[in-house]
This record gives sequence, C-alpha cells and structure tokens, in this order.
Amino acid sequence: MFERTTSLAGCLDAGGRDGAEGGRRLRIGEVRGTSLVQVGTWTEVHAACAAALARVCGCDPPASPRVATDRDAHRLYRIAPDQWWIATHDEALPATLEREIGAAGGAVTVLSDARVRLAIDGVAAKALLSRLVPLDLRDAAFPVGAFAQTGVHHAPALLDRIGAARYDLYVLTTYAVSTWEWTLDQALPFGYDVVVTAAADRSRPMNSTTRDSR
Repeated sequence: MFERTTSLAGCLDAGGRDGAEGGRRLRIGEVRGTSLVQVGTWTEVHAACAAALARVCGCDPPASPRVATDRDAHRLYRIAPDQWWIATHDEALPATLEREIGAAGGAVTVLSDARVRLAIDGVAAKALLSRLVPLDLRDAAFPVGAFAQTGVHHAPALLDRIGAARYDLYVLTTYAVSTWEWTLDQALPFGYDVVVTAAADRSRPMNSTTRDSR
C-alpha cells in the first residue's frame, strides 16, 4: 500500500529559531492524519443532502459560512451555499457519505492530496496571522470556532480558529512550500518551534520544546 507523503517533508526538518528577544513564542507545523472531503449538492436536494451529512457526522452541517461545527472525528465548514468541507480522521467517511447521499443527492470529492493543513499555536499566533491574512482577528470578530476563506501571500486559504491561541490553515498543496516559507519569515521576530501533530489533537495545544512561554 502506498503511504501518503507531504510536500513539506523537507521543510519540517529545518527546526525552529529563537525570536528577537531569544524566546520561542510560536509552534508552527503540519497536521497529519486528516482527510478533507468536499460535498456539493443542488438546491432541489439541499435539505436531503444536509440531513444525510447530519446522520453520518453526528451533527448538523453549519448554516453559517463563518462558523464551523464539529463532532468527534469530524469538523464541518460551509464553503458555499451548496458546498461543505469535512475535515476528519475517519478514512471511511467518503465511502459512507457516498452511500448515504447517493449520486442523485450530491457529489463527494476527496481533497486530501489537494490541501495541506498547517497549524499555528502560541501566544503570538494572532500577531503572526495579522501579518499573513487580511482579516479582523480580534476576539469579537473572529472567536473560537470561526473560520474564513482568505489568502496568504496571494494564495487562497481557509483559516480556522481552533482554540484561544490555536489556528489551522488549509492551503493548496501547490502553494504549501511557499506559504510555509512566508509564514516562517513573518514568524522570525517571535521565535518558533516546528512541530507535527495529529488530526485528533486539534482541540489541544501542539506539543513542542518551546523554550519561552511568553
């Protein structure tokens, strides 16, 4: 069986760097073990497709294009009026969705190889992201659970606020290396560790050997 590889394999080996004041206030890395599934439907069968999603994922799909919903292995995003993304570590989800939705109810597309999921965690996460994305990241405008489709250095991306100081960034695989390099360049003043985390750890801070917790 083939093993999934990552376009960031060489980048992750470089390790972290101290910031301007000698500490490391960020943990930046890749989230592995994620399957990303897109479900598209049509107006006439939208309600039936949404009901099938709810049965399979155990939660109602989000009605808002700015707030994600999640349950156990699945996190759902509404990316268009008739489209959702599901980030999951359940590899059987695409086949299950195809059976439940049916060909007449919608289309299920696996995007796992088309996106790389980055994670940015730490007390300087918001300060770093303010250099990367044209979004209002204040708590009132972008609380925990919010997401937005945006861009990083002219490349499309989806930013998801997982926790108080944890954000996940989905980027096109084609632009993963350039986005990674740009992110680290903007993180230099704060200092950072490079880490790899599992999809199941999305609700917790990423483990690392951070030497300064400021």
